[in-house]
Amino acid sequence: MSTSSGAQIDVALNSVFASRKRNPIEEEKSAQVAISPSNFQVYAKIEEQSRKDNRLVASFLITLNEARGSITYEFRGVCTIAGSSADFESVMGSNKDSRVPKILDIIYQRMYPVVFMLAGMTMSPYPQSVGLLTEMVSSEPIQVHQEAQPLTKQEEQPQIPEHVATEKPAKTDPQVIAEAPKATIAKMKKQPQLSAGGDDSKPTIVK
Repeated sequence: MSTSSGAQIDVALNSVFASRKRNPIEEEKSAQVAISPSNFQVYAKIEEQSRKDNRLVASFLITLNEARGSITYEFRGVCTIAGSSADFESVMGSNKDSRVPKILDIIYQRMYPVVFMLAGMTMSPYPQSVGLLTEMVSSEPIQVHQEAQPLTKQEEQPQIPEHVATEKPAKTDPQVIAEAPKATIAKMKKQPQLSAGGDDSKPTIVK
């Protein structure tokens, strides 16, 4: 996309987020809620990442919050501007009668079709103005609400008690260790020796 100043601007989205606040009462009254235009507050954070030769790269975070808080849209991405130094100053600056930077208005117009698509997917309101108005810009960050469900007791991971987790293995007492039984050697009973004249009987010699 080329601007009147002659700069070439490319916008790349890294992430898109939509958070819709549920209203059970309204959902019961109507099975399908028609999308409609509404008033939005816009918060933007644009940071210049690099500027070299004829190329400027800036990251952006743009959040759109519906006035009643029913829906929030968030966009993160990178904007690349090709041109001269005068083009950079013109695009990054704002008009005399507006405090909205030109780069923010350009990014907002690029994101508007995506916002409209998200509104249709979530059956939520969308900004009524295609162009970014001064009264829409907020100087304070917009809180993004996420409907995170807490874990139930069945889903919670069991915790190990501290006394069990920190308990050290018991040391083995060397005196308690049973010694292996030693092998026993049976001793032969020594036969009594016969005295020389104590017995008349003589051993028989077989020839």
